[in-house]
Amino acid sequence: MMEMSRRHGPLLHLMLGEVPTVIVSSAEAAALVMKTNDLAFAGRPHSATLDIFGCGGRGIVFAPYGDPWRQMRKVCTMELLSSKQVRRMDGIRPEQVGNLLRYVAAAASTGAAVNVSEKVMALSNDVVSRAVFGGKFPQQEEYLRELDEAFVLLGGFCLVDLFPSSWLVRWLSNGERHMRRSYGHIQRINADVIEGRKAARAAAQDGASSTDDDDDLLDVLLRLQEEDTFTFPMTTESIGAVLFIHPFIHVLMSTFVINKHKLLVMN
Repeated sequence: MMEMSRRHGPLLHLMLGEVPTVIVSSAEAAALVMKTNDLAFAGRPHSATLDIFGCGGRGIVFAPYGDPWRQMRKVCTMELLSSKQVRRMDGIRPEQVGNLLRYVAAAASTGAAVNVSEKVMALSNDVVSRAVFGGKFPQQEEYLRELDEAFVLLGGFCLVDLFPSSWLVRWLSNGERHMRRSYGHIQRINADVIEGRKAARAAAQDGASSTDDDDDLLDVLLRLQEEDTFTFPMTTESIGAVLFIHPFIHVLMSTFVINKHKLLVMN
């Protein structure tokens, strides 16, 4: 790619299968794309992978630029990442880290080996469960397994992304089928958790609908759905889309920390 840029210039147009792709390889061209003409390039590419794991454009990360995306960004900024939620997370993280340190100290006292990568990932999973769902839930292990599989599939290669109009490629490739199966399982678990929380909130009447500091992310999203003050309604599907991407980001961050630790050890 570097040789092609040197030969043809900093702005290239390639056809990757059926997908037109623009490659920018200089600081000046990147500034024109990402700053000067940001709105023109703010859209998201359409692909089988992003359509599936992007929840059909109902989430935050992979949603196309437009009014629904701006609304979800406002929800994320004003509610999910509010100072109240940050304070709540500040209490969760030290507690879970303390549990990990006590486990390591107990293992050290007996001379037992500790798989640090495994424990850091478990720590992240516990933080995710507390932050998003308020704690562990019956389907948590299955949920995390499916999330790990989704992580692998999203980082892999799907031939359908390059030939979206080819029925033969769709028939021969099993990547799209695996992604739909994985995403379907995750969303079914999310739907069960959402319906269970709705029932609990209804049983508790106004108590669980308050905006107390101990409200987890699911409580916040359900409260916004009940208030129904948005131009684009907060549906159960859009709540599921937000719940999907939040743990995914935590898993990504945990994997980065683990890989960085391995690189430091190797160096």
